[in-house]
Amino acid sequence: MKYLQSVFENFRRFRNGVKSATSLQRKRVLNYIDKNPFRSFFITLGILFVLIVISNILGGAKVEDKKPETPVKEVSVYTIGSAPKLTVQAQVEKSGVIRITALTPGVVQFINTDVGFGVLKGQTLLGLSSNYQGGNAFSLQRQLAETQYNNVVATYDIQKDIIKNQKEVAEKVDVSADELRSITDKSISETQSLIDLNDQILTAQDEYIAQQEALNNTDLVRAGKQIKSQFLAANNQAKQAIRLSEFNVSGDNPPAQISDLNREIVLKQLELQEKMLDVNREVSRIQLNIARVTEAMMFPSAPFNATVERISVKIGQAVNPGQELMILTAEIGSDPIVGIAYVSADIANKVSRLEESVLHISSRTTYKSFPSYVTNDAIKGTLYGIYYPIPDQYSGELTEKGFIQVDIPIGYFDTTAVVPYIPIDAVYQTQAESYVFLVKDGSARVQSVDLGDVYGSFVEVKKGLKGNDRVILDRSVIAADKIKVKP
Repeated sequence: MKYLQSVFENFRRFRNGVKSATSLQRKRVLNYIDKNPFRSFFITLGILFVLIVISNILGGAKVEDKKPETPVKEVSVYTIGSAPKLTVQAQVEKSGVIRITALTPGVVQFINTDVGFGVLKGQTLLGLSSNYQGGNAFSLQRQLAETQYNNVVATYDIQKDIIKNQKEVAEKVDVSADELRSITDKSISETQSLIDLNDQILTAQDEYIAQQEALNNTDLVRAGKQIKSQFLAANNQAKQAIRLSEFNVSGDNPPAQISDLNREIVLKQLELQEKMLDVNREVSRIQLNIARVTEAMMFPSAPFNATVERISVKIGQAVNPGQELMILTAEIGSDPIVGIAYVSADIANKVSRLEESVLHISSRTTYKSFPSYVTNDAIKGTLYGIYYPIPDQYSGELTEKGFIQVDIPIGYFDTTAVVPYIPIDAVYQTQAESYVFLVKDGSARVQSVDLGDVYGSFVEVKKGLKGNDRVILDRSVIAADKIKVKP
């Protein structure tokens, strides 16, 4: 305990001594600063500077010198051996979007649908009239044609029966004429017998008259001559009848020919009437159809199942031919969407059928498809058409008659290994040479090339590349850069 007290006493004496010395020293320093303020200031700055230097030397960590690492660049490449692609614009054909226009002048009388409603194929969309009172001249013409046609159809069978009966009459008249000639032919022999008998009587009468003249019996001679004249008259009539009968009976003479000609004329006239009857019925039917078609122009209908997108007229409005009435869009699936790329004949003949083309539906949507058809002839000036089917799911992203970008492969896989094509953007050119960057052992290497013809965004490489070479497409690389190919 005494030891601790002595230690404490010694410590107190030491502290008091330090305080006395410090106080004396402080007074001296303050007196010096008061006498030499500027010198004191610069001395203080010097002391601080020395302390800072000593602190940096003693406290700073040693840094080892390291060489900066070369960054690895991700790049896109084009592999030699795949078909080159030509980028063109394709026009979108959405024929399901149509504008219903007026085909004839008229006044809108009624509208059967509204915007957003679905309509069926053949459904009447609206009705027109010829005047504001609702009269329709085309409907009246249709009614007139329909009445005429119904009358023709109703009387057709009756007129056919009449013509048939007239033909039978003509045939029977000719047969009757033939029978009459046959009867006349039979009566000729009977008439000839009568003539022969009359000739015998006349001979006997001549002998009788001669006898009476010899006897100078005047009265008997006169009576005999009267009887003779009667028989001569009868004989002449009989001979005339025979000559007429023979003329009429012969088939080579005009009477028989006239009978045959009359029959033929009547039959041909009846045939013409029958044909005209058929023609009139067909003409009436066609006229009725024409009237119906003309009337239908006053009542536009939907050409397919669709949705009404817009109604451009209102009831009571007068319209003219060509004026828009409605806009319809076809239901999904009822009308396919196609993209048509118009290219030259040379490109059309080289379109790849083994590698899919890439259709850029939008900035974020692409679709791969084979061409469904390549035209054999130019369809737009001197350009040929390449047709690409587009699924209905992209309908909302496409517009009728709009354009999309299509990457079309030219040639076939591996055919470009002999004469390769590469994108123009991958080629660097100077006044002396052309070169590209290839991927070699994970880094970019310069390769000189000889260029040929240009096809769209691709250029032919005649020399310098071989199959499976990977050409760097990015223009942000230099020789010896570390390369990582984008997946």
